[in-house]
Amino acid sequence: MFGAGVKKYFNLIGPQIRRLRNAMGWSQDHLATKLQIVGMEHATRKKVCKIESREVWVSDDDMLFISRVLRVDLKDLFPPKIIGAKRLYEAITEAKASPYGCLIFGFLFCPELGAWAANISSTVASV
Repeated sequence: MFGAGVKKYFNLIGPQIRRLRNAMGWSQDHLATKLQIVGMEHATRKKVCKIESREVWVSDDDMLFISRVLRVDLKDLFPPKIIGAKRLYEAITEAKASPYGCLIFGFLFCPELGAWAANISSTVASV
């Protein structure tokens, strides 16, 4: 169905879940345990890993469990570019095409992230 080397990403929220989980200092296993406690019975470390790496679809009820456990609004699970997009279809298509979700968008609007990327690229270029 897809060409060789082309990976399909099944959700938009994985990178944000990883970022929020890391900000809380939680492991994937810890998040899975908390999700099980609130009722997401099929939550495992492997499931969390697959969600974060965008390898699986995430149902609406699972998004509600995740937002509750991470103590964020449901909209905070989505990339900011998607929430504020004037052309929603194009924003979603771009986010699904990138392995990093909307991370590249962040390079443009977050000076610290852009400086970090510039430092990495100059380091790689000098090798």
